[in-house]
Amino acid sequence: MIYVTQGHEKGIGIEVFLKSFLLLSPTKQAEIVFICNKNSVIDCAKILKLPHSYNETSLSICGSHLNCIFIGDEMQTTQALDKAISLCQPDDILVTLPTTKDQVKHQGVLYNGHTEYFRAVYNTEVDMFFKSEEANVLLITDHIKLSDVPSVISSELINSKIKLCVDKYQKYFGSIKEIFVAGINPHAGEAGRLGVEELSLSLSPIDGILIKGPLAADGLLITNKFSDDRLFVYMYHDQGLAPFKSLHKTIGANISLGLPYIHLSVDHGTAFDLYGKNIADYMGCYYVLKMAHTISNRINNEKSK
Repeated sequence: MIYVTQGHEKGIGIEVFLKSFLLLSPTKQAEIVFICNKNSVIDCAKILKLPHSYNETSLSICGSHLNCIFIGDEMQTTQALDKAISLCQPDDILVTLPTTKDQVKHQGVLYNGHTEYFRAVYNTEVDMFFKSEEANVLLITDHIKLSDVPSVISSELINSKIKLCVDKYQKYFGSIKEIFVAGINPHAGEAGRLGVEELSLSLSPIDGILIKGPLAADGLLITNKFSDDRLFVYMYHDQGLAPFKSLHKTIGANISLGLPYIHLSVDHGTAFDLYGKNIADYMGCYYVLKMAHTISNRINNEKSK
């Protein structure tokens, strides 16, 4: 099953999901359960001028049947997430729509995003990983201050995150043949002249995979292009996402690896300024839904062997 949580009710999440959902075949639509606030979805459908009706367990949008689990009015993001994690089983897929950092709460504590929320819920390491058709980007740190990055980075952290990413990538997507690891400092520290953090880093080998690094982040993509069998590892959030989003815009997935199931999200935000205007670009959400179905097929094929 593919569970989708609505995200912030005043962002573009519901709009891009409904438009993407309508592009799917009825068979693929039937695999999706939308965890949402009924009034928020109906308001969006009215704005989009989509014919709709509803009952207690589903919506009909332009004649397409959408399975739903309806939640209350308060803290809709958190309600939807909490409901989703109570339902998701190891072979399920969770897709979350964009929200804000003041809407992600667990046991009374606010978190900086979905990744941090999942770390708290499952008390485990979670990789923040971005994927497009051609690019694979792993972040060693994610939503932390840049000044905190050097104190957090260690060989143990890098190696454990790479190992987790490679293992889960093999399960859900295929194989990684090469890994490129960026340094922290400009020019990867220039042997200590521009920073000493790289001097203490040691990369552990993984059977059959060539690992290179630490390398200068600014030149990684000059001689080594993104590819679906290559993993590019960056030390902090903007170091990795600047090239990824520059090349792929919104056609990519933000993926949490390390959970009992796989979590996917669009790689853009709420875009409050676009809410209610019926102009949001929904192709990024469509890409994520297609990826969810591809993973679902892969899981089912493995089970049937």
